Amino acid sequence: MPNALNASINLTYMIHSLTILFIAIDPVGNAPLFYGLTSMLSDEKRQKIVKDSCVVATIILLIFALVGDLLLYYFGLSLADFRIAGGIILLIYGIAGIFGWTEATGIRHPEEAEAIAIVPLATPLLAGPAAIATVLYIKAIYGILYAIISIAVNTAITYAMLAYSEKLLELLGENGALALSKIMSILLAAIAVSMIRAGIVEAIATAKSKTTT
Repeated sequence: MPNALNASINLTYMIHSLTILFIAIDPVGNAPLFYGLTSMLSDEKRQKIVKDSCVVATIILLIFALVGDLLLYYFGLSLADFRIAGGIILLIYGIAGIFGWTEATGIRHPEEAEAIAIVPLATPLLAGPAAIATVLYIKAIYGILYAIISIAVNTAITYAMLAYSEKLLELLGENGALALSKIMSILLAAIAVSMIRAGIVEAIATAKSKTTT
């Protein structure tokens, strides 16, 4: 495991961190939802909502990256506990995404479109349980530097994809965006299973070491 205070960047760790957070945030799957919820607005208002949503989501994820692990220590939770719990959360979201459910499924015509920039767009659509769990996982495994860089890069990518969601939908097509979202949900589920497996193995090893001492 890399040292959290080490300023050097391991390319493999960085790519893995960026990839799993990108999958958890799922800007490709969220782009049609953002566009659908804001399509009745002018381009200026839509861009403001996208900007506000991404800024708030970034702040939420950074807060959890900086102090979220303190909650684990406070409640006496181990990394194995978090791996299992975080993996279960990601698995639920991955399976739900495969079957077409998202945080925005129940959202219909909001009375004040501008008011949805924070809830539900920033959270839980972008900075939801899956993204938060992933950020805490990245920090625990690779360190705070990887978590912060992953958040910054992914929210920038998300902003670009949401700001140009109309063009993205034209490029991918409705079926293309749906297919890509399903693939990302499958990857999220696979990553979740890996996290759960690693957590169980670590918990068993810890239990065995305690019984032999």
